[in-house]
Amino acid sequence: MNIQQHPIHQLSFHERLQQELSTYTEKTIHEDGSITTKVEPNPYFLVNDKWDINVIGTISNFKEQFSNYKDTHRYILFQVKSPSVNLEIKYVFYHKLFRDEWSLTTVWIGLAAILRKLTAFLNAKYPTLYSLLDLEINQVEREWLLWLTEQRIKTQKIKKHYYGERTVKSQTATILRVLQTKLFELTDNREEWEKDRWDVRVLHDKYGIEYNKSKSDHYIDFTKFENMNIRQQVKQYIKQRLLSKNRFAWSSAINYFTNLLKFFSFLFSLEPTWNDLSGLKRSHMEQYIQWLHEYAESNLKQKNAHPERYISYALYIVGRFLEDIQRYGYDIAPETNVNLLIFPEDKPKPKKKSIDQIDYIPDYVLEQLFTHINHLHKDIQTIIWVAFKTGLRISDVLGLTQDCLVKLNGKYYIETDIEKTYVKGHRIPIDEELANILAVLIDKSIKNSNDDNNPEKFIFVRYRGSRKGKPFSQAFIRYELNKLAKTKNIIDENGHVFHFKTHQFRHTYAVKMLNSGVDILTVQELLAHASPEMTLRYAKLLDDTKRKAFEEAIKQGVFSFDLNGEVREVKPNKDIPEDILETLWRDHKLNAIDNPYGTCHARINGNCPYAEEPPCLTCNGGSPCKDLAIGFSDLDIQKYELLIKTTTKTIEALEQRGRNDIAEKNKRNLERYEKILNTIKEGNIIFGRLERIKRKQGVSNG
Repeated sequence: MNIQQHPIHQLSFHERLQQELSTYTEKTIHEDGSITTKVEPNPYFLVNDKWDINVIGTISNFKEQFSNYKDTHRYILFQVKSPSVNLEIKYVFYHKLFRDEWSLTTVWIGLAAILRKLTAFLNAKYPTLYSLLDLEINQVEREWLLWLTEQRIKTQKIKKHYYGERTVKSQTATILRVLQTKLFELTDNREEWEKDRWDVRVLHDKYGIEYNKSKSDHYIDFTKFENMNIRQQVKQYIKQRLLSKNRFAWSSAINYFTNLLKFFSFLFSLEPTWNDLSGLKRSHMEQYIQWLHEYAESNLKQKNAHPERYISYALYIVGRFLEDIQRYGYDIAPETNVNLLIFPEDKPKPKKKSIDQIDYIPDYVLEQLFTHINHLHKDIQTIIWVAFKTGLRISDVLGLTQDCLVKLNGKYYIETDIEKTYVKGHRIPIDEELANILAVLIDKSIKNSNDDNNPEKFIFVRYRGSRKGKPFSQAFIRYELNKLAKTKNIIDENGHVFHFKTHQFRHTYAVKMLNSGVDILTVQELLAHASPEMTLRYAKLLDDTKRKAFEEAIKQGVFSFDLNGEVREVKPNKDIPEDILETLWRDHKLNAIDNPYGTCHARINGNCPYAEEPPCLTCNGGSPCKDLAIGFSDLDIQKYELLIKTTTKTIEALEQRGRNDIAEKNKRNLERYEKILNTIKEGNIIFGRLERIKRKQGVSNG
């Protein structure tokens, strides 16, 4: 951007920089964590072009850092020939230091050498430059890289990753763009909505716009929309949606921005003279849909890619945008109704994953992970334990605060807000071991935190640097996990190094809960799912697990009753065809009801003559058998508990299938069972022959 176009008062641009550099704000952190600030009228940073770290180290803000500084480098030099540009560079360094975005080590060891090179370049190529903001950054950056190459200075570096290496620009190569961008941000005093580059941290502080603090995508850069009219209208639209706070958070804004940018870029490649969407026709959308398919085919190559879902979501966003701007009366809105531009059948139906593709961590891998878990950063170890034992999304784990551990009725819980499904005060039971680990971490956070380095009281927090006061990033957790997998050779059952994704721990928690017999509604509640449908996917995986166990049991041996009621063996491979096995499984899964003798396939259909009226309780003209005695056996309580459980299950299944007539009959049985159980639980005996014996005794005595 040209300095003449800068949105602050031209007259006072560099004067304002001079005023700010004539003072600095000194912070004092007290024992209770509170902060007091004092503006020091000291022009050291303005009048000196040679900053001495020994002087800087006396300022309270930097005393702790300075005490740990062991290097011999003492000075950083600002020697650009243009006084105004030299001032601007000092201004950026000043703010980076006092905002804790750059440490003393970063500046005096790393950046001091880079600044010397940049100074030589600017003095040689742009000695009379008035402002960094006057540079056409793309062109000048190419000149800078060429100059560095001529000086035999590396402009790239190899960045090692757990899965390999990649080439990136060096810090030296990017410094010019960093300085210009930061200068513009620091001096742009417009309302955030008016800017073309929004910082969600500013929007959060001023308007309460929610964002995921464990991610680093803080900016949306609208300058990527070259058409000014389109840019302003898209900004207006996203601002309106964000302020509504109607399930439209910062992540939604990023998704809309990304997809709308692609849409407009494609559209203007077809219609370069357009300044709005008034002429948008179905033919344009057909070409866009074709382009989406080509793009998805060419670019979505990763293992877990979902091209159909990508295309469908892109069309949803564009369709929603077009529909909304028509309703809102935007100047750029198309004249053709959106219902005639995009049809429901344009959106491909996403392919469903097979049941066994739920991305959870198998026990085989978990055993290896926990064998080597002590090799992870201590705080990351705790993060993994919390994710594994609670099923919380990683964003919610990283968002835990010092008050997250609660104790109720002698039991420990984690209590936190769930961002994605907007649940406040969600509570998850945890074991005492995890509670003790969390207690230590909370205590550490309380001791190390203050209103400056951790104002929101996170327990997994960065105390300094660019993420000061924010939780560890999700990317950092993934990186460390997969680095561990690589270095310790954590492999899957096929011998391949296992690729960890943080969401796998949530899937693993759900699967383990269901495998342990926890009912689906409880799992839904624990996971804070918005609907049972989200949880049922795990239940299907559980069903698949049960089916495999059923087939394994069949292979072990199958027996049947012969005509005489004797047990005889049936050869599974020989005597039970596959279709019969399928029928057996279906009947077992859908129809079988537990009873004291096994599982019954007739009761649920109402085909059992003894189901409506249990014979032992009704064979005496509708009354219990005279020879029935209940309570003599130690197992009678368990018998009736099982009868109550299976009858309740039968009633539920019958009502689901619309068999309310049979359900009512079973409810009468349930009442019988409950009365009998309550009686014998109190230590009483029910003896059917008692009255007959009393009568006989009466006769003999008579």
